[in-house]
Order: sequence, then structure tokens, then C-alpha cells
Amino acid sequence: MTGRVLAIVPAFNEQDSLPQVLAELRTVPGLDVVVVNDGSVDRTPEVARQAGAAVIDLPVNAGMFCAVQTGFRYALRRGYGIVVQVDADGQHDPAGIPELVRPILEHGVDLVIGSRFRGQVAYRMPLARRIGTALFGWLTSLAVGQRITDTTCGFRAYGPAVVRLFATETSFEFRDAIGLVMLHRGGFTMTEVPAVVRPRASGQSSIGSLLSLVYPFHYLLALLVVLASEPVRKV
Repeated sequence: MTGRVLAIVPAFNEQDSLPQVLAELRTVPGLDVVVVNDGSVDRTPEVARQAGAAVIDLPVNAGMFCAVQTGFRYALRRGYGIVVQVDADGQHDPAGIPELVRPILEHGVDLVIGSRFRGQVAYRMPLARRIGTALFGWLTSLAVGQRITDTTCGFRAYGPAVVRLFATETSFEFRDAIGLVMLHRGGFTMTEVPAVVRPRASGQSSIGSLLSLVYPFHYLLALLVVLASEPVRKV
């Protein structure tokens, strides 16, 4: 890889899985790492510092979006042109980061999505989430005019224009499927690459079965709002 690339690792109570995640990230050439401690009550921040990572401590558990945006602001202040989002639970394989950033470096793509459904290994998920993911993918593909197979995977790479936007825009909808529609309407380009997503190293997902059933209705409402709103601007 070339250029300044920063991996943002949002972490909430991930003391058990974080050491292995950070050890794997250290093997990626040219990659810097910041852990955003999202109000953890375990040893997450201590573990991250012991591993040599830069750490930003949020005073309370503010949620995934706030933690990731904090990382974007850190990246913008320090002049990183490319940001990669990596989960702290060990599901994302850092070995895939070079391929994730390649479309940005070689073709100037604004956003690269790691797709769990384009790889050679089939990704398994609970039925409720599988239905929701299929719905998001179908609707989002229609809205952006290209096939998107995985709208909810957090393993993504962002180019300079998206880094600037996400660091300064306060809209809560810059996440998952809705964020893709907003970026498309603003003239940003995106693509997918195959990604290996592994079982969680420890802990439990924050997305339960009830949320998986409710979220599609939230998505439909948010999609209508986004399509009726003024698009964001690419600068």
C-alpha cells in the first residue's frame, strides 16, 4: 500500500478480542491504527495502549456511529487520505485491507465495501438478518443504480472526499445502507470487493433478532427521507 492509511477500530468492551485484532493489523504494511474506546467498562483502553495503538477515550458509550466519526475527525486532523473501518471483535480479517484500499489508490473510488457475499466462502447469518440484508441490498441497488450485495458490512475503506465529509457532517444516517444512498446522490463513487468475515472472537453482536426485524422499517422510512432531501455535496 502507498499513501497514509488509518484503520479506525471502534471498541466497546472488547478486551478479549482486541489483542489479536491489533496484532493482525500490525502485519499490514503502511497502516496506522487508532482505537476509539466507546466508553468501555473493561480493560479495552489499557489493552489497546499496551499493544501500541493510539487510543481515543469517549467518556460514555456513545454508539458505533459516534465512535467511528470520532475516528474520522482524528484522521482528518492528522492528514490521512484513506480510512479503513475494522471491527474490534475479530470478524474482519486485516489481511484483506490491501485489496480493500486498492480501488481507491488505483482508480480514485470514494468508497469500497467489503462484501461477505462475493467471496469463495459462504457467509452464514441468522434468518432474520439474512432477510433484512437481502431487502437492504435490493432497495439500495435500485437507489444507487448498481448492484450492492452487502450493505451492512462494516469492513470498508473510504477515500479523501468521504473522510472529509464524514468528519464534518453530523447526520446520523451515514451508516450502513442509507449512507450508501446518500453518498450516491452526492456524486460519490463506490464498489465492492470480496471480504472474509469470521465468527466473533468473543462477546455478542449488538444486533439482536428483534432489532433485525425492526430495522427494515426504519430503513424504509429513512430511505424516503433521504430521497426527498437535498443531497450532500462532494468537495
